[in-house]
Amino acid sequence: MTNQQGDVNPRNREEDPDILGSEKALRRAAQRARERAKQAGIGVIILKDGEIVEELPDS
Repeated sequence: MTNQQGDVNPRNREEDPDILGSEKALRRAAQRARERAKQAGIGVIILKDGEIVEELPDS
């Protein structure tokens, strides 16, 4: 579980269902954002190699 500062107890990290599924959920959300941006014909802002860049949809 998390404490008031948002830190996860390392002993419970492997058992916390919120932590277990969070990376997959974030990747799905990123993919959905890219798909929606492509439909709208706009780019998405990402962090790439330590720089903030706009990723444009493929033409």
